[in-house]
Amino acid sequence: MSDSPLSPAALRARIQHLLYQLPPVQRADERLHQVEQDVLQGLKHRLEGLEPPGSLGGAVDSFQQLLEVSMEQSQEQARAMLISQVLAGTTADEARLLAALSDGSGFPMLTLFTGGRLSRGEVLHRHSNIGRAAGIQCTDFIAFYLSRLFARGLVVASGFSEERRTDYELLEGDSDYRNAEAALKAHSPKLKVRRETLHISPVGSKVWALLSEAAVSEE
Repeated sequence: MSDSPLSPAALRARIQHLLYQLPPVQRADERLHQVEQDVLQGLKHRLEGLEPPGSLGGAVDSFQQLLEVSMEQSQEQARAMLISQVLAGTTADEARLLAALSDGSGFPMLTLFTGGRLSRGEVLHRHSNIGRAAGIQCTDFIAFYLSRLFARGLVVASGFSEERRTDYELLEGDSDYRNAEAALKAHSPKLKVRRETLHISPVGSKVWALLSEAAVSEE
């Protein structure tokens, strides 16, 4: 019987390998390889160490280097750079969350927001049981992880799912959620809650496909 997508063996192949063993982009020549190193690893040093406060010189140089790379790199190299950037900004817990969603599964989510009946307003907090289902380590930071995944366009929310009614009710009784709701109501008395369903986004699916292809090619 094949491994479940969330089994330790499957996750080891699909996530841990990507996080720690993804090879560097292969360049056609040494100059292009050096440009990649400058762009992906040296931007922070340029902005913080080489330029005085308020100067855009380092950012302009790095942007120019990116344009030079774009004119010479292949589609495969562009995808490798994209993968490198995605992994650079992804934690291991977030990778597990994406793995849990990668097969199209949906998870119940409670969204606390401000606004009127016709306006969603500002989202202040999201809570879901996907953290426990995916086996992440920092389940108390699920709201933070979700905010990062939404900000990067990797996940989306759809409407209420009747078949998950019991799950929503259990989430509403979760102590972490109740504490967050109470704290936010102290500052936002008109706080509202919406029952939603969490999914991987179309962009997230494309990114996951690229990561999976990279892992398979290295096996």
